[in-house]
This record gives sequence, structure tokens and C-alpha cells, in this order.
Amino acid sequence: MEETTQAAQPQPPAENPFWTALRQPRIVMILLGAWNIVAAVAEFFTDADVSSAFSGFYFAWEGIPLAVLYFYSARDPRRYYRVFWLGMVQLAAAIGANVYHWGAGDLSLGSIVIPIGVAGGLALLVFLHLFQPREPEGATAPPSPGAV
Repeated sequence: MEETTQAAQPQPPAENPFWTALRQPRIVMILLGAWNIVAAVAEFFTDADVSSAFSGFYFAWEGIPLAVLYFYSARDPRRYYRVFWLGMVQLAAAIGANVYHWGAGDLSLGSIVIPIGVAGGLALLVFLHLFQPREPEGATAPPSPGAV
């Protein structure tokens, strides 16, 4: 008696629930807004010492209106999709400014590690969101193989 087996369908790798939640557009917008608030508030806690871990946040007041925009856009990230491009430009500018001031000797390496690290992580989330494949509007997802 010979058994015939069907070729097993490759299953997509299980995604980490934390990573899946973190990549949601609304969460990314809220993280962008929160980071801008942290940057603006951090200015009050930095001193004139350029070796402070938060010295890269000097003059971060521009983050307040950006935070308002991000929080407003988080209500409907699909409608305000283009705000993600603004986020990418803002994060790239923040990284570039910190690298410039480190190269010019205005800030120490220790003072730009946190701002560059978080901005880089947020930029990765924004980048992944901007360039992930999307379904066209009005399209429905195909039924799963086990659904009847």
C-alpha cells in the first residue's frame, strides 16, 4: 500500500507580536510624537556640558509642533500617509545634525549616541512602513486556504 502525500505548503514564518505591533502605522506616529516631546523636554535637563547623554537635544523646540502633527495624524494614518515622509526627513536631518556637530567638535560621541540611536530606529520603522507592499484601496484580502 503506497501512501501519497501532498507537498506541504510553505508556511510564512511566525512574526513576533511585539514587532508586529510596533510596525503599525498608528504606533509609529505615536512613537514619533513621543520622541519629539522627549527631545523638547530633555532640553530642560541638559546643562552646558557637551558630554551629557542628552546634549544632542539642544534647541529641540521644533519638536513640539511636529509632535502635535504626529499625534493628530495618528488618528487616521492612512489618510495622513504623507506625514511619514516628513518624519523620514526630520529623522534624517536630526541624525545629520548630530553627526555634523560631533565632527565639528561641538558635541562628544557620548552625547549623540542616544539621539542618533533612537532616530535611527524610528527611521527604520518609518522606512519599513513607507516601502511595505500595500493593497490597493477597495481591494479585499484573499481568503485563507483553510477558510470555507
